[in-house]
Amino acid sequence: MQKGFTLIELMIVVAIIGILAAIALPAYQDYTARAQASEGFKATSGLQTDIGTYLADKGALPDKADQAAGKPAESLADQAAKLEGKYFAAGGVTLLDDGVIDIQFSAGSNANKGMKLTPNLSTAGTQIKSWTCAPSATNPIDAKRLPTSCQ
Repeated sequence: MQKGFTLIELMIVVAIIGILAAIALPAYQDYTARAQASEGFKATSGLQTDIGTYLADKGALPDKADQAAGKPAESLADQAAKLEGKYFAAGGVTLLDDGVIDIQFSAGSNANKGMKLTPNLSTAGTQIKSWTCAPSATNPIDAKRLPTSCQ
């Protein structure tokens, strides 16, 4: 008497593994993309701190007019332009009006996509209490690929 699996049993197991892989692969890709996007959030943490310091010193968030006038906000814009990471190149980070940071990814799952970080002020308006992530206006990243800490 022979013992073993029948062809039908093996085909059922292969089909189940195929279904599980079809479900797991997209979830894994989104997880990887979120991890890559979180680099943009973490790599700009120093810039976020400097924007908070600018707010405390000047009483307002930096904007493009301040940058053009050569005020300290100009150095913030320069600092943003010099930031570089594994998934975004130097020049991929831009300081916009009201202290908004725009990040354009150049590599990885989010290549040619971008996200923006917007400061949320305290009730008194004198400090930044948190940052909100959102898809960038140009080449927006999928909302489901924003870092988990931003969703």
